[in-house]
Amino acid sequence: MKIINTFLLLTLFCTLAYSTEINRKTFSLSLPDNWIENTNDDMYSPDSFIFFEGPESTLFTVVIGQKSAGASVEDFVNNQKTIQSKRFKDLTITNITKWSNYEGKGFQIVGKVMGIANARLTVLGFEKGDNVCLIEEYATLNDFKTYASDFEKIRQTFRLK
Repeated sequence: MKIINTFLLLTLFCTLAYSTEINRKTFSLSLPDNWIENTNDDMYSPDSFIFFEGPESTLFTVVIGQKSAGASVEDFVNNQKTIQSKRFKDLTITNITKWSNYEGKGFQIVGKVMGIANARLTVLGFEKGDNVCLIEEYATLNDFKTYASDFEKIRQTFRLK
């Protein structure tokens, strides 16, 4: 039993030691090791338009608007579906209603990005209170396999406030 307790403590320590805690006015999450927040994008806003870049092709995006300012899940998702489907060739689009513990409206695209690499994009819009959130997970299919635990960590720790 002592060995199991020691193992669990080491596992917890390693998980905490290799992550960055992001805690914003609108959301929070634990960012896996080797992931960074891209603050150089023209659209970047720390509480409403955020790009997190991981190893290789991995990317996680958070967009948060307010219903009181006219934001809607429907508009967020439909706009992204129109834009993103143009970037893929030989694509398959599947509608989804759940990401992590959140239910909403979204889709998953699998296809060739710019006709080169097989990739997957998952998009889900959902709301809590006045906040309307759109998340995006993106990576090549091989990178989704390689970095599955990174995406799982994001899914398990993401909280819309």
